[in-house]
Amino acid sequence: MANLLFFFASVFIFLLSVALAIYLNKKRLIKKIDERWGKFHVSYYDLETSKLYTRFNKQRDFKDIYTLDDETWKDLNLDELFEVMNRAITPIGSQILYDMLKHPRTSYDELHKREKLLYLFANNTTLRRNIQISLLGLAKVPAKHLAYSLWSPIPEKPKYSFVFYLLSALSVWIAVLSVIGMIHWGFAILIYITNLIVYRFYEKKLSEFVVSFQFLSELIGKSHKIASLLPNELIDIKDELKNELRHAKSISKKVYSLQLDASNNPIVAIYNSYTLAPITGFISAIDSLKKNVKSLQRIFEIVGYLDALIAVASYRKQFPNFCNPTFNTSKNLSVTNIAHPLVVNPVSNDFTFDTKCLLITGSNMSGKSTFLKTLGINAILAQTFNMCFAEKYEAPFLRVISSIERSDDLINGKSYYMSEVESILRIVNSSKTEDVNLFLIDEIFRGTNSIERTAASIEVLRFLNNQKDFVIVATHDLQLTDILSASYQNFHFRETMTDSGLSFDYKLHPDKSNSKNAIALLKYVGYPESIIEGATSRINQNN
Repeated sequence: MANLLFFFASVFIFLLSVALAIYLNKKRLIKKIDERWGKFHVSYYDLETSKLYTRFNKQRDFKDIYTLDDETWKDLNLDELFEVMNRAITPIGSQILYDMLKHPRTSYDELHKREKLLYLFANNTTLRRNIQISLLGLAKVPAKHLAYSLWSPIPEKPKYSFVFYLLSALSVWIAVLSVIGMIHWGFAILIYITNLIVYRFYEKKLSEFVVSFQFLSELIGKSHKIASLLPNELIDIKDELKNELRHAKSISKKVYSLQLDASNNPIVAIYNSYTLAPITGFISAIDSLKKNVKSLQRIFEIVGYLDALIAVASYRKQFPNFCNPTFNTSKNLSVTNIAHPLVVNPVSNDFTFDTKCLLITGSNMSGKSTFLKTLGINAILAQTFNMCFAEKYEAPFLRVISSIERSDDLINGKSYYMSEVESILRIVNSSKTEDVNLFLIDEIFRGTNSIERTAASIEVLRFLNNQKDFVIVATHDLQLTDILSASYQNFHFRETMTDSGLSFDYKLHPDKSNSKNAIALLKYVGYPESIIEGATSRINQNN
């Protein structure tokens, strides 16, 4: 009787210890998660990792999206914005977040769905924490390869796959027989060398699939947990996730033999090469993987989607000075106190398009380029995460295309002007579509002589004045403001030159700039007096 009581007491203490350990570990994880909530931290996943899903998934079933071109992405510094927003726990979430930012929506249905989730994650702390804790099991860099494996053609099963099973079975039996002394241990060494050669050869062919599919079982397991956590407000996502998990039910057992990670464990590496377990495990799972790949893709996307939107909710928590956009059908664009999300202590501006085309003048550093980027980046945030850094943002759904930061393309042998010509042609061709575009152009055709620059600029800007698209052009060329005054509204940024230097208010003002401070600035920074006098004399002669 005493022994029985001791046994039950021991079991009770053991179970209590396990429960306490689980509880303390969860408390530790919650503390870590809460410490990072609403705060910037450097992501575990670099930019190239985050691009993988977008790179490999070329099939888009949605009609209400468009893809930001690489030049616009670069012009608007969206790499930097993404890195600030990216608080995703998993590489999957990081990849889906990047893809969301790369593909603005052109209707409100999906944005409404995202807003519902963002609100829920911001206000239901328990739900958000529990999902994040579940996601921690997938917070492993090698899981980034899942995007490649799921959206690339899965290899065919080798015709001679029985050889791998035979070698794998022999490795086990020879090991057993040599241990009990029925055969010489040299046979074990021989089969190990044989299997090692086979393993090294096929590992290179299958490494991306084997490494990533190590995480399929864990992805499926964590997805079951996440599905159980989702409340009834998210019944559509919950039901879809559960349905796809039912289809993928057999996958978890099929890929179980891939779960041993040999990257930091030499014993596991020896075991894998001796038994060929990763290769035989993958071959046995090929048919099931091909049959259920669509379900696995959706599970990947749903889990990444939740992780990505939790990251955006954290970003919103850190930067709460945003509004939800209003999308109109009147084709009007109006903003109040709009600001650039990457500028520290930004100066906000109000703006309403009275006409759809405008020219912005002003000196360098006065704020022209920043204003172009401010409108572009907020239009993209409006159509990706239903947020704008403004007091009010009202606009139709837009396709943002820019030509701002052009440069020589030395690799392809293109001059600055040729790069600029091709950049503007993107805009010209886009204006011919039925889409409503927001064109942002900084210093059109500055790469050629003044006579041809003005002539080409006038004709291009007249062509873009189609009463459909919004066109904003920043320029130093005051001739354009006079010649195009009938079709382009004029605004300017101004500066003030004093004895203490040049100062800017970074506010948008009506009419064109009358500033003539370029020579004064040369004098202020210390140019020789002869240069100042000569330049001033030439200006007076021209006048």
